[in-house]
Amino acid sequence: MLTTIRDLLAQNQLALLFLTVGGGYLVSKVRIKGFSLGVASILFVGLGLGAWGGKAFGLPEFVSQFGLLLFVYAIGLQTGPAFFRILRRRGLGITALGLLSVLVAGAIAWLASKLLHIDPALAVGLYCGGTFNVPALAAATEMLRGTPHVALPTIGYSVSSPLAVVIPILVAEAAARLCRVDIPEATKQAEEAAGGFSEPPTARNYRVTSPALIGHLLDDSPLRTMPLCVSRLQRGEHVMVARHDMVLEAGDILRLVGTMADLSQAERIIGPEVAGPGPEARRDEVDFRRMILSNPELIGKRLEELDLEAQWGAVVTRLRRGDVDFVPGSQTLLERGDRLRVVAPSDKLDALSKYLGDSFRGLSETDFISLSLGILVGLGLGAIPIVLPGGLTLKLGLAGGPLLAALFLGWRGRTGPIIWSLPLAVNLAFRQLGLVLFFAAVGLHAGQFFGPALASQGPLLVAVGATITFVSSLVLLIGAMGLLKSDWVTATGLLAGGQTQPALLVFVGERSHSEAPNTAYTSIFPTAMIAKILLAQILVGLFGL
Repeated sequence: MLTTIRDLLAQNQLALLFLTVGGGYLVSKVRIKGFSLGVASILFVGLGLGAWGGKAFGLPEFVSQFGLLLFVYAIGLQTGPAFFRILRRRGLGITALGLLSVLVAGAIAWLASKLLHIDPALAVGLYCGGTFNVPALAAATEMLRGTPHVALPTIGYSVSSPLAVVIPILVAEAAARLCRVDIPEATKQAEEAAGGFSEPPTARNYRVTSPALIGHLLDDSPLRTMPLCVSRLQRGEHVMVARHDMVLEAGDILRLVGTMADLSQAERIIGPEVAGPGPEARRDEVDFRRMILSNPELIGKRLEELDLEAQWGAVVTRLRRGDVDFVPGSQTLLERGDRLRVVAPSDKLDALSKYLGDSFRGLSETDFISLSLGILVGLGLGAIPIVLPGGLTLKLGLAGGPLLAALFLGWRGRTGPIIWSLPLAVNLAFRQLGLVLFFAAVGLHAGQFFGPALASQGPLLVAVGATITFVSSLVLLIGAMGLLKSDWVTATGLLAGGQTQPALLVFVGERSHSEAPNTAYTSIFPTAMIAKILLAQILVGLFGL
């Protein structure tokens, strides 16, 4: 019976692919004390099936290449804007820390091969798995294609990557306990460093009683310099959208949206908070609606460029991007799929909705022209040879080239009529699909070599992989907290980004109940990713494979 099933799978590659993917997702649902392998489970199911089916089980090389390309390009587009913003602000120290941790990991892998007589190709895989980096594994595998060593990096990766998920979490937790970290206080510091965006905005009403405001334009008040939004103004029984050119009168009720800290400060400027229903209770003159930005003409523009107040008498009080709500400023760069909470005269909401797009169908349509152009640029960058002293030639390859291109294009947003970004839902789907395809293909291919490698040097390989992860994690965490003087939440976000390890990011997010770690993660992630890709190729060259 098993032989018949194996023969059928060997003859049907689509069935083999989906069995690997489906089985991997089933395994990913298994949690032990809160720990799960996540999507990496597909790699291990692939290894198991590959060991069972041998050479008969395998997928075309195109599957892994296509999967990797989708994965890295989608990540680059999403992280590009934040990466360049943070790079300008504090990029040197973070970049140096990321490079140092990568070099330390590579040095351990090189020494392990030389001193412990580990196969060099396995050592490269241990380095990739110990730093939890799929594109680095792909770069090394690509360099070894056509050689007897091509499957060994994947085996090394599969041995070392499970502990690469667990060890950084343990290191971060141990640091919190040893340093007696006050996590709420560390979270507050991290949010201030990240721009204070993580607290969701709320709305309150205040009555104008301050002589400093009465008789003055709203645009001239201190409120306009604060990170909050004045959405409505109630004067007697009349409710209107708050406009810059309005002259404030005593007794006006202002509806403000912002964080509690900013609202408390605003109360001292305006006057007392008004309890009970305010301007928001009246929807006959002024109303609000959540609208999806799907109009391609507006994507990539700054909020002030839409000139909503002058054209529509409207104001955007909140912007929801992904799972995060915040109060946008005039310089906020709009992205496809942003959900805008718009306050406007009731009779203009329908027309304003058409102007912004407000279409799920429009949001789901992917611009394959810009996608193709961006990927072609990335493939061109990846093919450019980089000659190092000593004659060693490297390439950014299928992983690094598209990543660099996507970082830049994601930061640019648009070039004339070309919109480079992808809708968030599409981006996440491409990223997940790419990782699934890559893990399934490389797992099935390496499975036939997995058993013999473990039988000969299994415990030693696990120990070396764990050492790579542990030491590089210490470098990142000690460097972030000791040299960069970061709080624990920010330092742990940097550790997650330096290890290109999303499980740790989820861990610190759950401990801090904040989005601030994401900023730290994004600031170091591209540097670490590219450095790992290049160093994997350098190791292959140094080993003479």
